[in-house]
Amino acid sequence: MTRGEPSKTASHAKNEGCLTLSELVDRAPEMTGAERQAILEILDKISEGARDVARRLAMGPLHGLTGSSGHLNVQGEEVQAFDEIAQDTFSGLLGASGRVAVLVSEEREHPETFPCPGPSFYVAMDPLDGSSNLAVSGPVGSIFAIFRGAGESLRDPAKAVLDSASDVVCAVYVLYSVATLLVIAFRNEVRMYALDPVAEGFAPLPGKVRFPDGGGQIVSINSANYTRWDAGVRRYVDALHSRSSWSGRYVGALVMDFHRNLLKGGVFLYPGDLPKDGKGHPEGKLRLLFEAIPMAFIARAAGGLATNGKTPILDIPATHIHQRVALVVGSRERVLEYCHLAGAPEPV
Repeated sequence: MTRGEPSKTASHAKNEGCLTLSELVDRAPEMTGAERQAILEILDKISEGARDVARRLAMGPLHGLTGSSGHLNVQGEEVQAFDEIAQDTFSGLLGASGRVAVLVSEEREHPETFPCPGPSFYVAMDPLDGSSNLAVSGPVGSIFAIFRGAGESLRDPAKAVLDSASDVVCAVYVLYSVATLLVIAFRNEVRMYALDPVAEGFAPLPGKVRFPDGGGQIVSINSANYTRWDAGVRRYVDALHSRSSWSGRYVGALVMDFHRNLLKGGVFLYPGDLPKDGKGHPEGKLRLLFEAIPMAFIARAAGGLATNGKTPILDIPATHIHQRVALVVGSRERVLEYCHLAGAPEPV
């Protein structure tokens, strides 16, 4: 087993439903042989970085690394110490891969460019989603979208990424919790891998990952923002409160909230919020490239849907690398229910 490559452990070897990372890439549609090799190497670097971040997270409290770094990022948000650790870890590995031409990150104002002699791919990442949860030992994650490069000059790397944002090849998230889980989606399937801390690699878990039949009953939303939502969102939430069948679950880390709903069924919502005291994000707070697009891609591959309340997420033109959007993502049934109750167009 290589450092990053998921491989079959004894407990999984006899289960035909398990796929190693290389087997998963071999099944992915619409790629040349050279592209498959490049994607495999990118995923290998992400899994290597995830293993390293998981190890450092486990030691974080002992080294005083669960709080703020003392400065703000490009978004004007407080940067946690581990935001920078995860940023440097993944940037270093992906940059050294020789397979990533451009890397854009929630933690950096401008793109990073790297030598890439073969097939060109661009990566957008949120290196550590939900990092404020670390102060209470809560779950956090990492999110990645891999775009096929346009093959154009990189005199304007930001424009190159934006022009390629509709050509998602693969999306990935890592959940650092009781177990460290690596979830990888190509257009036709989603697979999950678990970190084996003894073997220091990711082992495949059996079967494709799909939203459960019936759509589930979990709704993940920060209800404290109720008075700042528009009438459609409030109408949706009011309708939920009139029922006894729904269950509210919200951690405040997109990866954790999405992962729970993916396995148990449900919907995650982060609507736009109306300004209050001069602050607010009426267009939405989450980032299109780093959070919304990868989660929408994974949801679609798992049988779900994603919208900003007006347009399917994967149809929204990317106009800025730090562009924000509203996000409603989850099982098909729950997203369509939201659209019906909120008076929003149904995503196709």
